[in-house]
Amino acid sequence: MKAHIVGGGFGGLAAAALLIRNAGVPGHDITIYEADEQLGGGFFLDGGPQSGYNLPGSVFDKEFRCAFDLLATIPSAADPNVSVKDQFFTFNNEHPFDDRTHIIDRDLHVVHGPRFGLSLCDSLALARVSVTPEAMLDGRRIEEFFSPRFFLTEFWLLWSTIMGSLPQHSAIEFRRYVNRFIYLFPDLSTMARVLRTPFNQHEAFINPLVAWLSPRGVNFLTGAFVQDIGFEPSLGRMTVNRFDYQLRDGATSSVAVAPEDVVLVTTGSQAADRSAGSMTEAPKPLDTGRSWALWKRLAQGRKEFGNPDAFFGAPRIAESRWVTFTVTTTSTEFIDQMTKLTGSEPGSGGLLTLKDSGWVLSLSIFHQPEVLDQPKGAFVWWGYGLYPERPGNYVTKRMDQCTGAEILREVLGHLRFEKKETIMESSICIPCNLPYVNNIWLARRRGDRPPVVPEGATNLGLIGQYVEVERDIAFTFEYSTRTAWEAIYRLLKRGPAPPPVYQGQFDPNALLAVLKVFVSQ
Repeated sequence: MKAHIVGGGFGGLAAAALLIRNAGVPGHDITIYEADEQLGGGFFLDGGPQSGYNLPGSVFDKEFRCAFDLLATIPSAADPNVSVKDQFFTFNNEHPFDDRTHIIDRDLHVVHGPRFGLSLCDSLALARVSVTPEAMLDGRRIEEFFSPRFFLTEFWLLWSTIMGSLPQHSAIEFRRYVNRFIYLFPDLSTMARVLRTPFNQHEAFINPLVAWLSPRGVNFLTGAFVQDIGFEPSLGRMTVNRFDYQLRDGATSSVAVAPEDVVLVTTGSQAADRSAGSMTEAPKPLDTGRSWALWKRLAQGRKEFGNPDAFFGAPRIAESRWVTFTVTTTSTEFIDQMTKLTGSEPGSGGLLTLKDSGWVLSLSIFHQPEVLDQPKGAFVWWGYGLYPERPGNYVTKRMDQCTGAEILREVLGHLRFEKKETIMESSICIPCNLPYVNNIWLARRRGDRPPVVPEGATNLGLIGQYVEVERDIAFTFEYSTRTAWEAIYRLLKRGPAPPPVYQGQFDPNALLAVLKVFVSQ
């Protein structure tokens, strides 16, 4: 039996590891086909100290059961006797978030109040969404269930900047997030129980996975764009019998697939058409469509493969785009003044959100070093805009059209820091345009995301953020792992079933904490 995995992001790498660990598939019988030159997908790491780093931000949850179950078996790079999971939780236990200043207004005043500004009616509306069956939320938007006032509260600003939701986004996904993260409600402002990696996700997760897979013989084929999948003619059954891919030099190849083989396809990427700029250039928009091209081809005339147009394509960008920026600096001026402003030591604060900024900017100073070979005296911090298509306040352009220097000047304009020119001269700000990063939040209908194993499929599984798993939330590496685990379990019928999805609404401790916040305060 051979296993073919399309996509070398975290989900594809997790699938290879699970095939070996759970299903007993030899590594040399597994091949990963990745269209890009670098493995890791959304957990990318680009640039360097001289040109400026470019990396994503991300937060994690202790109840990512599938991902941490897998990472418990993967040795960390620092110590082969310590797993990636143990390294992760040890770091978070030793360096928890203590966000003393999460939101500030245009006058640099802290925004924080009882019940996060929620009224009793707001709390009841949240409870209503939590218990409404998903079938009744089909295609509906969050804004349909709340008053306009709700979207002006501290709670909504905290929630949207941590989780990514906008008022016009999916009520289904919002319900799932509320039920999953209800235990976090008391700590939204401090982010005390929100977790992060000890350093960037590529070196924390991707490199150790690759290091574990490589000596087991797993084949990595980068620069290989899978264009089409063929099926054996059969009534009521779908059995893959071949797939075609194109190499970086334009050469094409076809792979024969036996009925007993398995093919696992990543249907899309939140990092699709990602592009980076520089201090002097804005990111150049890309329109390749490569990330979801295979899914679109599979879905043509086959409703069992869902609807990629619900998530990808030019009409979706306005409601799914983020612009992130990574700043590499050789001066402590910015970090020192941030520490004075927020009261949080560097690396201990979660996000600082500039409430009245046109782009709704959020900033984060990483625990240093953020990159393992980061030079001494260099510091890395990060930020993003929740509304990048609006004009800025000091740079009156859309954020996605701004250079790194313009974004940094906009940030400094809001913060009113001293020695702005010193900060500018000692910093490299790399803007990154991510037109589809937030598309998992787009309003959707049942059937827009295909099942992990499409109806009638005998050797084909779909993995990643754009397939349907009941109750679980997307925009997480847990979702990628769970879809891979579920596909392998269902197709090969080997190994244990995936652990159940954590549901906070059934956790008495979580419910008690929420009552204390929304009723007792």
